[in-house]
Amino acid sequence: MRVMALADDLSGANEVAAALVDLPQHTLTFDARNEQSMPAIVHVTAHSGVFEDVEVTVVNTDSRQVAPFEAETALREALAAHPATPDRILFLKFDSMLRGQIGVQLEVVGQTSPVLFCPAVPELGRTVRGGVLHVEGRPLHETSLWAAEQRAPAPSVAAQLAPARAGHLALETVRGPELGEALREAASNAPVVICDAESSEDLERIAVAGLAQGFVLAGAAGLASAVAAQLALDSSLSAPLEQPRTMTRLQPRQADVLFVLGTASVAAKLQAQELEASGVLVHRLSPAEIEGFQLDHEGTVAVIVEAPVDPSISAAITAGLTRLARRHHADRHLVLSGGETAQSILKALNISELVPLLQAHPGAVVSTSHDGRLVATRPGSYGASNSLLQILNTMHSLQDTTRKVPS
Repeated sequence: MRVMALADDLSGANEVAAALVDLPQHTLTFDARNEQSMPAIVHVTAHSGVFEDVEVTVVNTDSRQVAPFEAETALREALAAHPATPDRILFLKFDSMLRGQIGVQLEVVGQTSPVLFCPAVPELGRTVRGGVLHVEGRPLHETSLWAAEQRAPAPSVAAQLAPARAGHLALETVRGPELGEALREAASNAPVVICDAESSEDLERIAVAGLAQGFVLAGAAGLASAVAAQLALDSSLSAPLEQPRTMTRLQPRQADVLFVLGTASVAAKLQAQELEASGVLVHRLSPAEIEGFQLDHEGTVAVIVEAPVDPSISAAITAGLTRLARRHHADRHLVLSGGETAQSILKALNISELVPLLQAHPGAVVSTSHDGRLVATRPGSYGASNSLLQILNTMHSLQDTTRKVPS
């Protein structure tokens, strides 16, 4: 059995890879081809444990921040480069808060296959009911979580997915006995079917029904985890794969850590405060200070941008943080928050191959590079207030050291 996952940014690609495979035993690579906006490619091959007969390939199309026609082109190119096979499952990974060019990409896939879409991640308080995405119980469009975007989110998931035509299955249908039949009927009227979900059990039912009906599944890490659970049950029925890809796992070297927080979220600022309270030096920079900033401190250190949210300068901030990291990384281990920031910095440092080791917490994937450098990536909006401390503790543990930071 083969699973193909397409993600629209690097941290999302790492996140879905973590959800789809048993991290300690599998390889993650991405292709940093040049300084341009070339898509990174993630390959994950499962070759032992419950995923013995499952091969997973994750491709980062790097299309979160591009125009709709560019996102459509990136998706078509990824699909053409990895053509379908009879034993392949296709999963589309998008942002759990519906950012990015989701609708145009679902529309492309929906031209040939029905698509089941659910962005719920219940463990992060992100649920879908009545066709509306809720975050910690509040409708997304009533929160400030899109403050860094050029526009506000639509009041419903279906409206956000335009121009893709989408139907909707309510929670009682998802939990009812005729989910498969309801999916087929909804797909006869629209190429995309949005499903409500408030729990991991809801997502598991959706995954089982969608896979049984031959749907392409699309959503966030919650649905990816539900797909993985189903693969674990079904993998023994698959034909063995030939010559699974492997990679030598290097022991992480001893080094300090550089945190680069390329996000304007309130959560990231609170996480930086807890990191600072633990004794880590945190530099809070205005956008104007990034370019000429000299990072003289030799130990573990963090950099975060302190500025009002302004989407018009986000690309410039990412570029500035990338140049700062290239000047001052000093072979430190890296913690990169935000998919765009992570991809830009790793390309600049010519880090083109990663071996995932584990998750410090859901969505925070810690990997090692070819020279033993640890690299942690995480969506900017993820994690509790101690998220960065959890990542730091994980890195210390992986270095087999007695240094600990309380979490």
